[in-house]
Amino acid sequence: MSDTAQTPRRAPRLFLIVSLCLNVALVGLIAMAAVRTQGRAFEPHEGHGGLNAQALMRLAPAEKDRIEAVVKSHHAAMHALRADAMEARRKAFDLLAARDFDAKAFAASLDAIQSADAALEAETMKQTAQSVAVLTPAERTAVADGVRKPGRALLKRFFRHR
Repeated sequence: MSDTAQTPRRAPRLFLIVSLCLNVALVGLIAMAAVRTQGRAFEPHEGHGGLNAQALMRLAPAEKDRIEAVVKSHHAAMHALRADAMEARRKAFDLLAARDFDAKAFAASLDAIQSADAALEAETMKQTAQSVAVLTPAERTAVADGVRKPGRALLKRFFRHR
């Protein structure tokens, strides 16, 4: 008696192949990030503009205490203005969701959002101006050189040749 039962052919498993490819790509990305940072620690995200209190304290550590004092002096106003902006948005969404939609009231609520945002931005600019004012000329130069400039795409900067 011969064994006529055939063992099932082992076809390549699609999920295994995809998993291996993803792992290889992930290892490549990690290696690229390690090469790009050149042993430096990863920096926390600093927002779109780059010129904020965290960036100033990182680029001018000698003035950290003075910059923190400026931030603290603006904290209450910034908190209140941020709350006003959020409340203006909530009111606009309430008007948008209302059964009896009033286009004029909704347009007025959008104007209120714009005003609240402008007030918050003005306070932010005051805080930034006061924070920069505590820097020495050499520190201001270091900040100008080290801060992320607006309008430069992240991936373009990441893959550019050095």
